[in-house]
Amino acid sequence: MTSPSLASVRAAGAATVIVFPRTARGVATAGTTLMVGLLLLLPIGAVLQIVLSAQIDDRTPTQAIVVLDPARFWGDARPALGARLDHAAELYRDGVAPVVMLTGPRRDTDRQRAQLVSEGVPAQDVVTFPTGRDTVGTFQIVARVMSDLGWSSATVVTDPAHAARADATASSLGIDAHLSPAEAGTGSALTSEYVGRETVALMRFHLLTRWSLHQVIR
Repeated sequence: MTSPSLASVRAAGAATVIVFPRTARGVATAGTTLMVGLLLLLPIGAVLQIVLSAQIDDRTPTQAIVVLDPARFWGDARPALGARLDHAAELYRDGVAPVVMLTGPRRDTDRQRAQLVSEGVPAQDVVTFPTGRDTVGTFQIVARVMSDLGWSSATVVTDPAHAARADATASSLGIDAHLSPAEAGTGSALTSEYVGRETVALMRFHLLTRWSLHQVIR
């Protein structure tokens, strides 16, 4: 059997063309398929971002340790806050940053400060100020305070599942954020409920909220 000639191979290649939809219905079907594919990729990408961020324990030296206040929408937040304070005290003792910043509504700040002092953080190195009740509102105030002080980097302490959204929010405002989620406590587990809730919140942030934010720290 003789092998095909070079001319016949070229002719066959020339006859092979990519067929694109030429009708309106074909274009609409292709567009719908593309949109469905993108919509399926968004939650998958968000879940991957949440799971990967939850594993980070970045102890690079920064200018402040920012302890995010837990949400009160899902029960008693005191155990989660206590675990975050424990972790912040550990970071301080390890020399990660010289200051611990407490966020959230003004309440029980004396008790929170007392917990940090009992774990080796000097009272003068604990900064408290009222912030918003959500992640965006909190970081907007934190960014302004850091900008006024000439700071740019912060170690963010929160729950592992919340770390991805915290990082995205802080970075959008110009904060050089380093993640170190709490390793113990009620919020440290990547439960399906927590991850599902954060997946929706993270997609909402990327699709809507982030476009309304402006860098505070430049």
